[in-house]
Amino acid sequence: MACNSYGMGGPGGPPMQGGFAPGGMMMVGGPPAGFAPGGMVMMTAGPRVGHAGFSAPARSADVFVEVSPEMQPNFARGPNGVFVMDLPPIRVRLATNCVPPLPAEQGLAPFKPYEEFFVEMPEVSRVIFDPARGMPPNFTVTAQARKRGAVLEAPSNITMNAQLKANSPYGSLLLEDLQVANGMKQKIGESRLDYRLQVEGQLSVNPGAGNFGANRLEVDLLLSFTCSLQTGVDNFL
Repeated sequence: MACNSYGMGGPGGPPMQGGFAPGGMMMVGGPPAGFAPGGMVMMTAGPRVGHAGFSAPARSADVFVEVSPEMQPNFARGPNGVFVMDLPPIRVRLATNCVPPLPAEQGLAPFKPYEEFFVEMPEVSRVIFDPARGMPPNFTVTAQARKRGAVLEAPSNITMNAQLKANSPYGSLLLEDLQVANGMKQKIGESRLDYRLQVEGQLSVNPGAGNFGANRLEVDLLLSFTCSLQTGVDNFL
């Protein structure tokens, strides 16, 4: 009786299995109904059912799933006073732990504690901030992508108590404005790009959807990216 972890991938990553589509689906508006605002989500599988012909002993397992995105936006000056933000595909790492570990069962793939996939957000892959034209409005852009797929599967006599922890990275990038006077450089201002990736998720069990009628634990993720430009002048004279 074993957990079976399905592969997930994307551009530049391993082939995906278990239902994750390549790239991201861009969405407008807030998260769909049922999503918790980040943090930890708990759920329990459905009834325990034995294999045909005998009643398998009922067991339970605690499943911990942690989602850890990694992103590296680039921020630079462009021509004619504009600023440019580039966002490469976002790497999402998925770490899964079962306590107690489930022994291997014939027909089920080995449990994979670590997997990763990539998420693309075409709407914000390159953003031009133009202070002279006031674009984009409020110097802020947002985009969303949704991912759904299988995490693992377990025999139907196993009750899963699953918890999800979703990490939401954020940060800032600075560009300094310098002037040279009497051969000395002096900071006269700075421009700052603030960014955040809010990750929300939900776990659910799909009874009998796995190999040999196993219950499949699935995760639904919503990734919301926001970035904004802040410009200001600091006079140190």
